[in-house]
Amino acid sequence: MEMLRLSHNKFIGGIPPSIGNLTYLGYLFLANNLLGGSVPDSFNQLKELRQLSLGGEFPSFSSNLSVLEMLNIPQNQFHGHLPTNLCLSHPHLKELAVDINRFSGFLPPSISNCSELQIFDVSENYFKGRIKIDFGKLQQLKFLSLALNNFESIPIDSKKLFDSLSNCSNLELLELSKIGLIGVLPNSLGNFSSKLHYLGLSQNYVSGSLPSSIGNLFGLTLINLQINNFTGMIPESIGKLQNMERLYLDFNAFSGIIPPSIGNLSFLIELHLGANRLEGTIPTTLSSCKKLLDLELYENNLSGSIPKEVFQLASLSIRLDLSENNLSGVIPQEIGNLKILGYLDLSENRLSGELPSSFSSCISLQILNLSRNFFHGSMPEALRSLRGLEYVNLSQNNFSGPIPTYLQKMDLKYLDLSFNNFEGEVSVKGVFANTSMISLLGNRRLCGGIVELHLPKCTTSDSKRSTRKLSVPVVVVISLSSTVVGLALVSFLFFYYCKKRNTNKPLDKISTKSFEKISYGRLFKATEGFSLENLIGTGSFASVYKGVFDESGLTAAIKVLNLNCGVGIRSFTAECEALRNIRHRNLFGELAAFNTPSAKSFSKNQNYQRCGLCS
Repeated sequence: MEMLRLSHNKFIGGIPPSIGNLTYLGYLFLANNLLGGSVPDSFNQLKELRQLSLGGEFPSFSSNLSVLEMLNIPQNQFHGHLPTNLCLSHPHLKELAVDINRFSGFLPPSISNCSELQIFDVSENYFKGRIKIDFGKLQQLKFLSLALNNFESIPIDSKKLFDSLSNCSNLELLELSKIGLIGVLPNSLGNFSSKLHYLGLSQNYVSGSLPSSIGNLFGLTLINLQINNFTGMIPESIGKLQNMERLYLDFNAFSGIIPPSIGNLSFLIELHLGANRLEGTIPTTLSSCKKLLDLELYENNLSGSIPKEVFQLASLSIRLDLSENNLSGVIPQEIGNLKILGYLDLSENRLSGELPSSFSSCISLQILNLSRNFFHGSMPEALRSLRGLEYVNLSQNNFSGPIPTYLQKMDLKYLDLSFNNFEGEVSVKGVFANTSMISLLGNRRLCGGIVELHLPKCTTSDSKRSTRKLSVPVVVVISLSSTVVGLALVSFLFFYYCKKRNTNKPLDKISTKSFEKISYGRLFKATEGFSLENLIGTGSFASVYKGVFDESGLTAAIKVLNLNCGVGIRSFTAECEALRNIRHRNLFGELAAFNTPSAKSFSKNQNYQRCGLCS
């Protein structure tokens, strides 16, 4: 037997000592089982063993295995210390991986003698103290991860660590996140291996600017510098890293503009620049990043409008987060290109206008946050198509009109419409049936809904208010029609008056006592303050409103003159003069409302007999 591979099973019990009889065994893999106990002493007989992967205790017997090339014991519960003579007794060790365990103590300096070591991974343990390994001697090193340990603070200018790494000419992956690095990155960073494709320095205390020499590391595909204290501008040389796929610079203090050269990163998949102090506009060159899946620019000082080029990145699928900036303008129709986007956050900006109808094309959207902006208008029917929506936040805007009924049919997990101008009756179905899933605060014209929302009961006028609203085209048609009909009526009346006058026949005077005098206050109340909802039509010299008098239920048409136009009063005088001479049971005069003191004074000084502030 030369190879025995039993990993990833459910074996229980101990490791049988008889395995020590397999003296030709070169490869033994027992990890990821339910084995207990200790490693048998008979394993000392495995002189040909080159690769060992197992669980249980750290194999102290391994000191006798001089030909051992791989010692891999990841993701277990090992504890204690690594042997101080680890590499002295294993000069041919090429891989040492003890990641995700519970080791503590110091890293043995003897590891510097593992001249053939290619993979060294001690991440996610409890190692402490100073790092005294001279990595400059490990010329074959390709993979180095010391991340997530409890080392002492490590000055970056320490020759024992950072500078010595520049001598590792074969280094491909360097992961030093959360190990206590302090100081400023030197220009010598650009001297690191040209083969380096992964650089991780996150969650440290690195400060100062990012050296422009980083542009020399053209092999990089991932840079993770998030959660540090970097300042200054993002260097223009970042655009030289044309193999870059993931760039994480968020949670620092970078300032200045986003370099336009970032558009040169045509292979970029994820770009995280959030939580910095970046300013200026979003570069339109981002349109060249055709493979971008995730764009996060939140919590900066970016201004100007959102370039339509951003919404033309049809590849965006994970996230587009531009929240907490000073962006203004409207959302362009190009947002419809984001057909596979799942997360959109434009909250806490200065965006305005109505939501574009092209939203209906964003069929994969699950999370939509447009809160704390200046959007207005009604919620568009376009959102009806977004069946995958789970979280919607439109709070603190100027949206108005009724809450669309289609929302109650969607599988929403949370809906926040608070502090807008919505009105009308609230549904009791779907998301509206659970107060933990909805917020409607600050919408004073809402009514109904479930009891827990504490909204007033709807009256008849409340429930019908939304139906009385007419679209702009309908209002225009009604206004024009009213004007034409009004002019025709006046012409007819004038003609009829002239005809009557020529006959010289006296008309019987009709007593005005049969007509009720109506105060301006009652007119104001009947028309709900001359609201647009009660506007019937508008002519050249006046507007006509519908009025309903509560005490009698009488419905009347009320004309309001334009007092800025003298012709309006002359027109009204002519109409009254004509109506004064007509006797008909269905045509008995006009009701005109003057809403200024001068108008009221004018009406009182005229002798209309049957016209004026009368019916």
